[in-house]
Amino acid sequence: MAKHSTYDLDMGQLEVMWNFLRFGAQRPNVPALKDLCEQLRQAMVQKTAGQRKDDPENYVEFTDVGTIINSIVVETMALYLSGSLDRG
Repeated sequence: MAKHSTYDLDMGQLEVMWNFLRFGAQRPNVPALKDLCEQLRQAMVQKTAGQRKDDPENYVEFTDVGTIINSIVVETMALYLSGSLDRG
């Protein structure tokens, strides 16, 4: 069996998340969205890939960035589709 690339795995993950969203299985979660945005910000400013033994606990592993971005997209769409953005 061929090894999957990170891109293939991220796209498959996004497809599953999108299907949950389409079927109405997800509700907006603003605290989760804020946390995900903070994780992405941290990944953008940290000095390493977050995989060293001596890295601070708050460092994000770069291998997780694809998942974080997918989650931000899905949480943002859940917020939009719920109509919550129109109430703000």
